[in-house]
Amino acid sequence: MHPSQEQSTDLILVPPSVMLAWPKPNLIDPENQGWKILAWEIPLITLTILIVCLRVYAKRYYTKHGLGREDWLILSSTLLTLAIVIMQCVSVQYGWGLHLYDFAPLAHKYLQPARKLAFGMEILFTLAINLTKLSILTFYLRIFPIGVVSIHLHRLIYVGMAITTLAMIGSLVAAIFQCSPIEHFWIYNMKGYCYPTFPLHLSTAIINTVTDFYCVIVPLGEICGLTRVDRRGKWVVIICFALGAMVCFAGAIRIYFTNMVFHSEPFDWTWDSINLYVASAFECTVGIVTASIPCLRPLFTKSTTRKNGDLESESHQKRRSAARKKRRTGMDPPPPLEFVTTALKEKSDVDSITPLTAESGSWREVKIVESPRQPPSRRTTRWTHWI
Repeated sequence: MHPSQEQSTDLILVPPSVMLAWPKPNLIDPENQGWKILAWEIPLITLTILIVCLRVYAKRYYTKHGLGREDWLILSSTLLTLAIVIMQCVSVQYGWGLHLYDFAPLAHKYLQPARKLAFGMEILFTLAINLTKLSILTFYLRIFPIGVVSIHLHRLIYVGMAITTLAMIGSLVAAIFQCSPIEHFWIYNMKGYCYPTFPLHLSTAIINTVTDFYCVIVPLGEICGLTRVDRRGKWVVIICFALGAMVCFAGAIRIYFTNMVFHSEPFDWTWDSINLYVASAFECTVGIVTASIPCLRPLFTKSTTRKNGDLESESHQKRRSAARKKRRTGMDPPPPLEFVTTALKEKSDVDSITPLTAESGSWREVKIVESPRQPPSRRTTRWTHWI
């Protein structure tokens, strides 16, 4: 065994039998796959920031309700994801991407700052990915209001928000206090104890993937009835579901790389962590893009419909407004018939037109004697259907 490897035995946490089979470390030109982080994550985070900026611009200047809770959640997630990408790029400078046998001679110098970065990235990833899910679920509450959709959908959304929040809090507590004292996570030669790493990371990855699938499938019952959505909105929904499937796929890939880094042989975790980092960044960025694409619709619609900024057609928006009015007043709004008048008792009252109200009796039994939209020759007309 190389002398420098003997000095790093207590730092790299690899069985001695595996270390005996290592080749001689390459200290001159070692193989490094840290370039994958730069090649993949810089374009991903650049695209994500661009999409989020367009989202903020569209919501700020093309919608009447402006920025909502889901927008602030997605902005927070974007900032956290940017911090994750920066920390991953910096970790390459501390040996991440090298084979572990090439990293071992540098462990006394690079391991502590690299592990500090890994500790911070683990916490930021938990916050970023769950804030994105909360933003998506909050967006569902706005575009699927009670009165337009079944109350069961809102219950499912609130259940998803509760599960996501509890999973986030549990993952944060487990990640922060996985070592006692906390500093033992990056200082191996100090007195302390760390819980097994693999069950923590594997359970977190599985929970993230399950909640990803939940966020994608929870509105399917409503989306299947796309008659309330115009053709352009249907394509937006299809694209969002395709991207949502990609997020779920990225979560499944993270489970595979988590098993490879923390459990499976050949215990080359400095090398395999790069693929795990890329999968994590992909899951965060694509999730943010998926949540932001529906909010870009006002930028590509006509000026007469930009003020709403939703996926709804005009008829759906009218029904949603009627449902909101019913919740405020507790009364059903009357049919939108502006030209209906009551029957006139005398010919002298032709010019006095009294509007018909909901308390005027049965709508189907009203006789219209004189209507602003009818010629004078048609004195008596029975309206059997109200449009």
